[in-house]
Amino acid sequence: MKVLVNAFGISSAGGITVLKKTIYEFLENQENQYYIFVFSNQNILNLVQEFNNIDNIHFKIYNDHGILFRLLRENLYFLSFVLRNNISLIYNFTGTRQLIFGIPIIVKIQNLLFFTKKLDSIYFNNYKKILWFKQIWLKRFIFGFMLRFTKNIEIQSIHVKEELSNFINVDNKNFFVKNDFSVDQSEFSEPVQYDFNEEITFLYIVGSHFSFPHKNIGDFVKTMVMLFNSGLNFHINITLTYEELNRSGLWNDKLNKITSFLGYIDSNKRMKTLFSNNVILISTSVTETLGLHVIEATLNGVLCIVPGESYSEKVYGNSVLTYNLFDCESLKQTIIQLKSYNNSDCHGLILDNQRYICHNENDKYGNSLSIFNDVLKKGKIDVQK
Repeated sequence: MKVLVNAFGISSAGGITVLKKTIYEFLENQENQYYIFVFSNQNILNLVQEFNNIDNIHFKIYNDHGILFRLLRENLYFLSFVLRNNISLIYNFTGTRQLIFGIPIIVKIQNLLFFTKKLDSIYFNNYKKILWFKQIWLKRFIFGFMLRFTKNIEIQSIHVKEELSNFINVDNKNFFVKNDFSVDQSEFSEPVQYDFNEEITFLYIVGSHFSFPHKNIGDFVKTMVMLFNSGLNFHINITLTYEELNRSGLWNDKLNKITSFLGYIDSNKRMKTLFSNNVILISTSVTETLGLHVIEATLNGVLCIVPGESYSEKVYGNSVLTYNLFDCESLKQTIIQLKSYNNSDCHGLILDNQRYICHNENDKYGNSLSIFNDVLKKGKIDVQK
């Protein structure tokens, strides 16, 4: 089997993590050949270096000249490449697809930003209709148009299908729900220790798109100011620099003295040091396809607080701590209520979350090769393993 992997657009840490796991899955069958098309950036170059000497992995690296050139390359050049190399299947990693090729095509959905109805009202209520048109509608139109012609769609959680159903007909699609991170309960960390009479550390993990409305960092900052004014003993670890936050206008300098501005975390080893005693991870995202930062924190034994949205229950389970989105008082009360929890209570919640994630993820496709084989066999109506 020869597979063209369209990974144009992958640059963030989360995307790199998923792509790396997928490449390791490819190595399970050395007879297959994989041609991986990527845009040049430092994260990608590091990944290429890691797999540089693998005989059946072939990276094709290009500069990013914008969406128009990308779409032209994905259709015109890919068609030529498919014919010249006798490609069996195209695996689109970032939501786009080719319109007319005559071979099986899979589209992987890793970003629900353009297909979340709740986001529309956020832009409109904040008088950002032009920004909504640029950031949401245009891409919704382009990607939605492509999905209408797509038969095989890979998703990370079943709630993605539910969100897509608001914009496209999902009844004529094959959905493949895939596990995108390693799940082995023997490797889960024991819950960290909690004593809320001591200083609490709030961990906020976010990347370069932190200022976009769907990341909703305002809930976090405003709540931290409220807790600071109440006299709570706490510290903040945030994966941004002060300069980034200051330029955005979304930060409050009142929090500077109790905040460690960590910047981008470039290694798993360094990230794991953040999951320590008395740490609570807070996520404020309006929507997530998966939320790897929450899952990673849970599997490393840390309490998490997330918005009480439908995706949270589907991905993280019923035991995860929640608050009402856009309600800072609700987030504050969820935190204050934790003061009544003892160490055993916290451990019970974390272990419940770990068990749910393990069961939920093991109920999905474990690797891409199984999906490729099912697509090539054809005849699937609605595949949800």
